[in-house]
Amino acid sequence: MIEPDSTMGFFPRNRLPVRIASVFAALLVISFLLLTSREARSYVSAPLACDDGPPVRPAIIPNNIHFVYILADVTKDFGFQFSHFLSIYAAWFYWRPTTIYLHTNAEANSTSVARAREGEAGKWSKLIFTLFDMEIRTVDVPTHAGNGLEIKGMEHKSDFVRVKAVHDLGGIYLDWDVHALRDIRPLRTSGFNAVAGRELGGMVNSGYFMSVRGGRLIRLWMDGMHLAYDGGWTTHSNRVITEFGQRLVGEPGEMLIMERDAFAPGSWENKDTDALFGPHDDEPSHLSNFTQGDTLPSYDESFFERFNHPERFPAWARDWSSTYVLHAFGPERWNHKVEGFEHVSPRYVLERRSNFARAVYPVAKRMYEQGLIDLSDSYLGQ
Repeated sequence: MIEPDSTMGFFPRNRLPVRIASVFAALLVISFLLLTSREARSYVSAPLACDDGPPVRPAIIPNNIHFVYILADVTKDFGFQFSHFLSIYAAWFYWRPTTIYLHTNAEANSTSVARAREGEAGKWSKLIFTLFDMEIRTVDVPTHAGNGLEIKGMEHKSDFVRVKAVHDLGGIYLDWDVHALRDIRPLRTSGFNAVAGRELGGMVNSGYFMSVRGGRLIRLWMDGMHLAYDGGWTTHSNRVITEFGQRLVGEPGEMLIMERDAFAPGSWENKDTDALFGPHDDEPSHLSNFTQGDTLPSYDESFFERFNHPERFPAWARDWSSTYVLHAFGPERWNHKVEGFEHVSPRYVLERRSNFARAVYPVAKRMYEQGLIDLSDSYLGQ
């Protein structure tokens, strides 16, 4: 029997083990938290390791330049004009290539080459063959594609020659109407195996491209163009490089496709050839009161000049800052007449009254200063 006041003494005696157990449990919880937090801290501070193997050496596209000129008759002369000389000189001046290749169906010791070197084919042919340390590579011009169809157009034959040349040797290919405006070393050494750019309509332009020797893009294009050829203007060229190139963008380091302004800001359409070549009467000739031997002015445009002094630039004058090379599509292919424009001559460029002339003026100015061109030279150099 429990006494009435015994309850007062019962609970204190039985709570002591409970309190001890509570303290012990609290110590366990604190110890656990300390241990887990220490492990967490060591986990967070531990360095992350990835075994990706040795670093991959970035691809460098060789500094070789490739031009193609196929003679319809190997006994005839090369028909180089001033615009052709302007193109090859600009590439040599800005890029300082290791080698300039001329891929042609004429032998290096042929009469055609000899006449060009001696000046019998005109001033511009002589300069092209003698001024540069150019290597002539005689090629077999294809007559049929791999699918059996005959290759008829001279431009189409050139397409097959150019792609194989870059595949076999690596480097940069330029059409004769492509003009370097600045160094492209940052693109060559960017780590991509191939570089090309868009043109009007979104396809990749086939008049200017670069690749490492035997690269994946150039190999696929070289093989694919033989299967795709159907006589169309772009089926085997622009279309094939576009289809393979766009897929290869997804492969690390394989393909870089530049925006249109980089290589082909204009186009073959009449409005674009008018805007590029058309001289502007509101702009005075920079050769007014100028005679052979006088010093030509320089037009070195600073970064902020267009922002701070817009009045110094005509409204029609294009800013070429975002263009590495200018693919200057000419109007003659489509029998279009640009008002006031006949041909690209030294005087036309040095007058600096068109967008094309303003773009290539620095190169022509250097030619003039070196005594390579005269104000009276014709576009044919005869």
